[in-house]
Amino acid sequence: MLNSARRHRVALGLVAAGSALALAACGADEPAPTGTDTAAVEEPEEEEAPEVDASAFNQGPIPAEAPEIDEADLPAEPDSAAPLGDRIAWDALESVSTFASTTDPEATYTCPEIAGEEGESITCTVNFLGEDWDYSIDITSSGVLINYEWDLPEGPLIREVVEDTLRVSAETEYVLCDMATDLERGVPGEEAPFLCQSLDEATGDVTEWELSISQYGAFSFYRV
Repeated sequence: MLNSARRHRVALGLVAAGSALALAACGADEPAPTGTDTAAVEEPEEEEAPEVDASAFNQGPIPAEAPEIDEADLPAEPDSAAPLGDRIAWDALESVSTFASTTDPEATYTCPEIAGEEGESITCTVNFLGEDWDYSIDITSSGVLINYEWDLPEGPLIREVVEDTLRVSAETEYVLCDMATDLERGVPGEEAPFLCQSLDEATGDVTEWELSISQYGAFSFYRV
């Protein structure tokens, strides 16, 4: 009985030893750790921002909104008792100022004497920023109320105003319009006689813009 019990214990010991060996063998099949996993989680280096040469552009703060006139900056509008020529001359000044999106405190505005008869045509003159601008009218009906059609053949395009308008549109401080002078003439309903550019300082991208003028002088920029 003693021998039998001993043999049983020995057998258990062998089984246990075999299990330990088997576990050791399983562990031996696993690959040894390497440095590959550590290298895989390294973050890539940040790319440096491109160097941008903005020296060819005109820099200025981006306005909160595109320039436009404040009628409070215009002379007082003549009342209904004023001569018809004075009232239409004031309309002429308002139209030129609206086109320019700014006012000129030194501006003058005159019209020839107007009878106010149907079919009458006259041309008024506004001296704005040192240049003369025509404003013509055709009276279409007269009586208690006088109706007329007006035409502004050309209006003032001012570099500062145009470039500030583009800064708002393109959302950048860096713009340039290839205007021959700081004041050029634009025709309502047509394209401006020049192109503009804007610079994205972050990327260095340059965009070309065409300026379209509405019948009333409002500006709209379109990518070329």
